[in-house]
Amino acid sequence: MNTQALGVEYYLAGMRAALDDLPPGEVAEIMEDVEAHVAELSTELGENETLEQRLGSPVQYAQELRQAAGYPPRTERLPVTTKKGLLSRPRAAAWGLGIATGITLLVGVAALREPVFLLLLPGVILVLSLALVHDRGPVQAEIMGLPETRKIQQWLTPEVGTPAERAITYLKSLQPAWWLARAGLLGLGAVLLAGRDIPGFLAIAAIAVVSVFAGPRAKVDRRWLWFSLPASALAVGLLFQVLDVTANNLAYNTRSSYQQAPVMESYENIYAYDENGKLLTNVLLYDQDGNPINAQRQYYGCRDSDPQPMIPANRYPRPKIDYENGTCYTVAPSVSAPSSTPSTPPSSSGSAPSSPVPPTSVSPSK
Repeated sequence: MNTQALGVEYYLAGMRAALDDLPPGEVAEIMEDVEAHVAELSTELGENETLEQRLGSPVQYAQELRQAAGYPPRTERLPVTTKKGLLSRPRAAAWGLGIATGITLLVGVAALREPVFLLLLPGVILVLSLALVHDRGPVQAEIMGLPETRKIQQWLTPEVGTPAERAITYLKSLQPAWWLARAGLLGLGAVLLAGRDIPGFLAIAAIAVVSVFAGPRAKVDRRWLWFSLPASALAVGLLFQVLDVTANNLAYNTRSSYQQAPVMESYENIYAYDENGKLLTNVLLYDQDGNPINAQRQYYGCRDSDPQPMIPANRYPRPKIDYENGTCYTVAPSVSAPSSTPSTPPSSSGSAPSSPVPPTSVSPSK
């Protein structure tokens, strides 16, 4: 059966469901001429045109025929027993589809933070619910005739000419674009999972590929809704998650741009004094981890090509390095006496200490 025939069968099944409160003979009388008319009209449709655009929804067209034939307005047919209506296979399948779609939306929202194997739960529900009605054909007339399904159809089929009707018609025209956008969102979610969740990446990538074909097929074979609707819910959930991650990253970058990098002050030498203001020599400094605290390694007075004196990098105060006659010499550090206040750091000056140390030659480092 081709796509055109499935579309006609679906439309006629919707009309029969809208007329099912009438006696079977009267329904057959109304549908006798309509079936040929709808089949003939379907051959005249444009490439992107549907029967709904020509005739209106099946419910609307059935109501027009009912009024033209002089039949009273539709009355709801009550089920024989309440228990039978609640436990029917079509109702269980329809509610299973709705519940699984809602769970899939929640899984999509958390897919980038939680394991994607959570998709197994809605997957099992979808398989079980579809198994209940898969043998009822592509039209799924029993589900389309449920009171809750007809109520949804009424919400999605407002009166002709109203703003709501124009908005819904416009949104329906965007369905092909949504099918591509849905596949793109699912593909993006798969890429984001590729580095940390390989099974999740493979699962969502497969759903993205199949969703491209599921959208058009769901219009003529309603059994594809058990895949198309959850795929759309998963794509919307992933969109929310991507927007949330992007907003958090932008906020973090904005906060970081206002934070100035700390200024690292470097020291060429360090002078340590005891509590009496006496200069301490040959002091070895270490940090809290036992690592030497080293000032700059370059000693002023010697060129880069000359060997450096063998002085521990964390010994303070460091001697002054002089360069004379091609040899590097060390000279005792020259600082002034500390002030009377111990908390006041001593200041460096050019005056020599009370007991000057004559220059001594040091061995160059190897």
